[in-house]
Parts: sequence; C-alpha cells; structure tokens
Amino acid sequence: MPYYGITKSMTMRYFKPIIATAVIFLIFSVLKRDANAIPVFARKYKTSCMTCHIAFPKLNAFGDAFRRNGYQIPGSNAGYVKEKPVSLGAPGWKEAWPEGVWPGEIPSVPPLSLSGNFLYRYNADSKVKDDFIFPNFVALLSAGTLGEDISFFGSLSFINAGAEFGGVGELFLKFNNLLSDRLPDRLLNVTVGQFEPAAVPIRGDNNLTSTPYLMNTFTVGKDNFRFSAQRGVEINGIIQSRLEYAAGVVNGNGAGKIDSSANSADNNTTKDAYLRIGYKLGGIGLDGAGITAKDTLPETGKETSFYIGAIGYSGSNKVAVSTPTGDDNFYRYGLAYNFNYESVNLYGAIIQGYHDNPRGDFKGTSVISYFSQADVAFYPWLIGIVRYGAADIDYEGKKDEAIISLAALMRANIKLTLEGALHTTGGESDIWLVKLAFAL
Repeated sequence: MPYYGITKSMTMRYFKPIIATAVIFLIFSVLKRDANAIPVFARKYKTSCMTCHIAFPKLNAFGDAFRRNGYQIPGSNAGYVKEKPVSLGAPGWKEAWPEGVWPGEIPSVPPLSLSGNFLYRYNADSKVKDDFIFPNFVALLSAGTLGEDISFFGSLSFINAGAEFGGVGELFLKFNNLLSDRLPDRLLNVTVGQFEPAAVPIRGDNNLTSTPYLMNTFTVGKDNFRFSAQRGVEINGIIQSRLEYAAGVVNGNGAGKIDSSANSADNNTTKDAYLRIGYKLGGIGLDGAGITAKDTLPETGKETSFYIGAIGYSGSNKVAVSTPTGDDNFYRYGLAYNFNYESVNLYGAIIQGYHDNPRGDFKGTSVISYFSQADVAFYPWLIGIVRYGAADIDYEGKKDEAIISLAALMRANIKLTLEGALHTTGGESDIWLVKLAFAL
C-alpha cells in the first residue's frame, strides 16, 4: 500500500543499486592482504603499476612515453630491466651482418598477464533489472620487446560481455627508430598488425570509465564503421620531443572474423587512410624528454601540460543492404585536446564527418560528435570522473551520454568502479553499475 506516495517497488528500484554498492565496498574494504599479482612490465622492471598508470588502464605522462617508445624506458631502458632477456645470437653478429642474422632477444619469463572484471549492473528498463555478471570480462595480455627497438603487444578475450568469446583485440609488432644511423631517435617508427589507429580521437584502451566513449562507438545508418582496432600498417614518429605525426592504411572494417564469402579479412578492396598531427606544451616530452635518469625508475608525478591534435580519416565500407548499392564512402576530421593541471585532467574531442550512402539509398548524411571529460584525483587512489558526449546524425537525431564515475584503487592492480551512464535524448536505458577489475 502506498505511503506518502512512495511504493515498495519504487523504494527497491532506487535503493537496490545503493545497497549492492555498499555491500561490495564493505566486503573488499576489510581485505588486508597485499595483492601478489603484478602485470608484465611491473615484473620486468620490478616496479609498481603506478609508475606508468594514474589508475589502470589510464596512463600517466611517463607511461605514455613508455608506450610510444615501444615499451622501452626513455633514455636508458637496459639499465632498469630486472628480468634479463634470453639472447638469440651473440652481439658480434651485428658486425657480421649482412653475412649473418642480426641477434635478437626474447623474454626469459613468458610475458603474460591476466586481466578481468566482475560487474553488477542495474537497468530499470530491462527484463532483468539486477544482474551479477561474474565474470564480465577475462583477457590474456602479452607485451614486451624482442631486442632493442622491436616490441609487441597482444590481447585475447576469453569472455566478453559476460558470455561471448571476444577473440583477438589487438596483436601487433612495432619497429622503433628505423634508420637511426641517419635520422633522429623516434622520428620513424612502423606498426604492423591489428591495433588501435592514431586516428582514434581519444584512446579507448586507456579509458577509466566502464562505459566506452560514444565518439568511438556510434555508427551511421547501416554502415558499422566505428573508431576501433583495425588491421593495417601505421608510420608514426616524434619530432623535437613535442610534435607527433602518424599516417596509416587499414582495412577499415574493424577486427572482426574473416569474411567466408570472399575469404578475406576486409569486406571490400578499398583501404582506409588516416593522418594525425599533434603538439604538446609543458610537462615532459612526448618521448619522455625531461626525465632525469636515476638508479630507480623516475616518478613523473603531476604535470602542467596541454596537448592539441588534429586528425583526418577517409574510408569506404560495405553496408548491410541487398542491392548492389552497398558501398558507403565517408570521411571524418576533427580536433582532440588534453589538459593537465595538478590533480585535474580535462580532455575531449570534436569530430565532423560525412557519409555518401550509409543506408544504401544514396542519401548523404552529415555527422558531428563531441565530448568532454574531467578526471579529478581526490587522492592518488580515488578518482572522480564526469563526462558528457553526443553524436548528432542526419535522419537519425541526436544520441548522448552523461557519465558519472568514481574509481577507487584498492591495490595498484585492483580497482573498484561505481558508475552511472545516463541519456537525456531517449532511446537508451540509464544504467548503474559496480565493477571490480583486476590485472595480474
């Protein structure tokens, strides 16, 4: 029976997420044991995850320079390595080349990490309002170097979205400092494989929120293109520590399964091309310049910096129509920014684009997407996140997202996230979630 206009169902609807959050938080607050599991690079260099991460998977300035440098410590990588690699050939073979094989290295310990999360989700509009998705995601990660200036990264999802086999997320080789005897360091690098292209406005791999960026996931009409991992080749580099460039050619249809009808990884012959140019003011350089070599790995701490980048992407994709008019040619261009000041990180992007045939009816469609996000570190282990993003598409209207999130590091490699994903334009349900993530 209603009491002062409040029914039992209404009470349960609003208090269930709060109760579940409190229970999960209390359970893990009483755990006193240190986490024993340490990811690949933490083991290799015998250091904390916090050396490279603000909170995993988000990188700090040093971690970003480490990534750009092919998973090598900027300046003096060898001096920091604690797990010595296995040599594939004596150093003298370098002098014998090309009459011999250039010597390489492999890790002495299998460079494997396990990453996963457990998710509680509340969706008032779903048939199943409360759901324990345990586990929600499980992946095997591998990364490292194969000698100086050759690196690799791979991820294989065993469980994705609670049930599905996710397959290979990324798998690539990166060749750093090509033509180093003639060109400055880090000026010319090449990435080959399945990777997140530099054209992605903001790296989805390093997102602190459980909800992905709408800018990276929206699609137009029946064209399923989105900013995601792609198969292809990318050339990139850094000029004078502050200016970055990247140019690449990719299939353009994501990283899905082989098309059985054509026995091809791509769904058309045309390849997509993209370009990115960016500049960083303040802080350490994009290549780590400004970090002083020490006996232990440097602590970059907080920095004041501003990054601005411009991207352009041109592609063609098949659309899901039965007529021969299924090719959609499109382009996207825009700007991305990233501002750091003390414990505050403000970043975002704006992208504009056009599709000439996204529904197979030759109706040209314009699109604009934008977002801004603020990450505020209340403590080194507690980060508040607020984001608003939208995508406005001709003939389809506007989609948006308002994200409120709180990420708490229980250990350097265990993170608890409380999050709400709200939508003001309708069409999508509001979702509240609690996620416990780990990396070991």
